[in-house]
Amino acid sequence: MIRGEVRPARDDGTGLEARIPVDIVGITRIFRTLEVVVDTGYTGWMSLPEPIINDVGLDYAGIRPATLANGQTVATSAYSARLLWHGQPVDIVVQALNSKPMIGTTLLANCRLTIDWWDGGDVIIEERMPPAG
Repeated sequence: MIRGEVRPARDDGTGLEARIPVDIVGITRIFRTLEVVVDTGYTGWMSLPEPIINDVGLDYAGIRPATLANGQTVATSAYSARLLWHGQPVDIVVQALNSKPMIGTTLLANCRLTIDWWDGGDVIIEERMPPAG
């Protein structure tokens, strides 16, 4: 189970966003814990700003399209990374976007996401257990 918290989205305290901690490792074996926003409108794995990508030392993997919230499609640099997800290493694609660090719905596949949508509310991501037998 991964636990996070709902907090204000902006410095002035307005808006809310669900945030969780994630552990990421780059090709240089630099390990870093990041706080990321859970974005159910983003269908990719993860997006990070370039300074964090450079700091962690992610491996360049080419160009990938990304559709922004306003419907515009842009070309983004993509990088390979390893994320610890439910205690297991998972190889993911990180897209470079100049926004807050975010995870998308590809990473949430086979999970239950529960959010208590108030300031300080719980964010819980539970892994779906395979059927017995």
